[in-house]
Parts: sequence; C-alpha cells; structure tokens
Amino acid sequence: MLPARYSRVLLNPRFVAVVYTVLIVIVTAQHYLKGSINNYYIFAKPFFNLLEGKNLYLEYPQYYYDTYKYSPTFALFMGVFAVLPDWLGLLGWNLLNGVVLYTAGRRLFPDTNRGMLFLLLLLIDSMTAFHNSQANCLLVGLMLWVYINLENQKTAWAALCLMLALFIKIYGIGIGLLFLFYPTQLVRGVLWSALFGLALAFSPLLVTSWADFLMIYQGWFDIVRASATAVQLSLMGLLDAWFNLNVPKGPVQAAGLLLLLLPLVHWRFWRHPDYRRLYVSAILIFVVVFNQMAESPTFIIPVAGFVLWWMYYRRSTPLALPLLVLVAVLTTLSATDLFPSSVRDNFFDPYKLKVLPMILAWVLIQTQLLFFPQWRERLEGVAGGLME
Repeated sequence: MLPARYSRVLLNPRFVAVVYTVLIVIVTAQHYLKGSINNYYIFAKPFFNLLEGKNLYLEYPQYYYDTYKYSPTFALFMGVFAVLPDWLGLLGWNLLNGVVLYTAGRRLFPDTNRGMLFLLLLLIDSMTAFHNSQANCLLVGLMLWVYINLENQKTAWAALCLMLALFIKIYGIGIGLLFLFYPTQLVRGVLWSALFGLALAFSPLLVTSWADFLMIYQGWFDIVRASATAVQLSLMGLLDAWFNLNVPKGPVQAAGLLLLLLPLVHWRFWRHPDYRRLYVSAILIFVVVFNQMAESPTFIIPVAGFVLWWMYYRRSTPLALPLLVLVAVLTTLSATDLFPSSVRDNFFDPYKLKVLPMILAWVLIQTQLLFFPQWRERLEGVAGGLME
C-alpha cells in the first residue's frame, strides 16, 4: 500500500514514537501556557480530597469546574501526578496515555509495519484526546493489552489490564468478554480478575478511613446514576437529534448488548483468530456508541476498533473504502479546525454526525460476526499483509 521509500521512514517505530512524543509535548505546553487544563485538574485534584476524606463527587470550584465522575481508585492513582508541579504532572499524564497506546499498537499485529500504520491512522483522534487531557488513549491501550496478553497466554496481565480499564471507566469491563474465547485461561482469568479487582477497589483505604471509604463510594454510585440521564454522542443521541425520538436508554442498550452477544452462538469458532479480531473491534465500538455519556475525545476508542478491522478485512467488502472516508471526515476530522466552527456548530454537532460512521461500522462488523460461518473463508483470504 505504501511505496517502500516512504514506508521505511513513516513506518519506522522510532519515527512514530518521536511524532507522538513531540506532539504530546507541544499539546501539553500549549494548554499549560494558555491555562486551559481544567480537565487535568478534574483528574488530579480529587487525590487531595481523597486524602482529606471528602466526598469526591461534589463541586470544588477552588480546584476545577464541573464534577469528578471517576472511581476513588482512579483518584488515588492520579496522586502520582497530582503531587508534581502542574506542568510536569500534565506532561507525565499525557505521556503515560501515549506510551500505553503506542506499546499496544506495536504489539497488536504480527509485523511492525502494520502496528506503526495503525498508530499513524489513530494520530488525529489521539491528539483530540490529548488536547482534552483525557484518559481515553490509556483506556483503549489497556483494552487492547487485554487481547494481546490473552493471545500470548499471559492471563494475569490480561486480568490486571482489564481491572485497570474498569477502574478508569466502568465500560472498560466490556473487553472482558474476550476471556470466553480462551477456555484454557478462563478460570484463571476470573480468579486473577477478582483478586486484582478487590485489591484496586479497596486501595483507597491506604489513605482514608473505612467510614470515609464507604461515603466516597456511595458518592461515586450516586453520580454514575445521575450521569446515566444524559444523552451525548451515542446512538440514542443520534435518534433524538434526527428523529426526535427520546427513547429510553435502557432498552436501546439492552438491544445493543443482545446483538453484541448473539454471535456467541457460533461457539465452534471461538478459537478462530478472525472471529476474535472481529469481536475486539465490535466491543471497542459498542462501548462508546451505546454509551450515553460519550464525548468527542472518547472516539479514539471506537476508531481504534474500526482501524483494527479495516487493516485486516478492508478487502472483504466494497463498503470498506466509503466507510473509511466517512470515519475520516465525520468522526476524526469533524473535531478539528479543518472545518469552520459554524459548520461544526450548525451541522456536525446538532445532528451527532460524529457517531454515524461508528454505528455503520458496528453494524457491518456485527453482520460479519452473526454470519461468521458464511464469511469465514472470505475473511481468512483477505486477512494477509497490509503492505501489499
């Protein structure tokens, strides 16, 4: 796909690492110097409230605007960055996100070139996340590491990555479905996940009392329930924007989950590599498309799922190219300054167009999963080298 003289440079791991690092440093400096690091404060400052035994989920305008919505465990973890000067903590936080994503991308494919192209195709979406100091690159990296570790029979590491993803954002647990496809690792995976999950859940007790611990967790449960009433960049948001259908989110999410799980009836193919890859892609898209709280920086997660599918199976259907164009324009570039703010404010945002290509991609991938016995030979035939 790429001429050899270009691929030697563009797909060189050092080149890609340098590109990511330089852009992360630039983005960090830009937002620090402008004083626009409120999102970072939302992640970092709750650590100090945790130390004081305060409810993390109230408003603290002396620290940040908006409210903290993540787990108490995540607040403890962010203490590593919170105790540093703001510029260094922000840089360290963004670099951690970049490192986890980069290492996952490098190990995701059997050859380095595909891994580097994967990372380059995610570059714009990852920068959208970095501009907002979000945890989404870290989250998608951990979710991919669950799959990578399972493929390499590193059950304990897969379980640890799964639990870390869960305590960053609850829907990170969705990638745990993959454990079903590795029956020899399933029991160990459940046990390791329970062990790591308990350790992480109770880790705030290292710095707080039992009474404060219970109060803080109650605050987390309350704000998660309250947040479930919103509708943003999701299938439910699109239905509301296009058709004025204010449908209950529960039934829509339940129907989506049923469709996601329905291909499990093909249990004979659980060990098939193409079946597993399709499920990784489908899960990464599902957890955002059916999440009523999804925001623009979150879309690095479903885009990663789509790019993984596209790199392996783009030749399985003529729909792959137009779908790639839609993803590039509506999902990836719509959040950038390539389009005037008037277009974003009057066209992209009101009609929730960012989520549309992801819905279409999910439907296509789910179709291939639901009818996997019929698709199997075609998928096997096209899953070869990308650089051809």
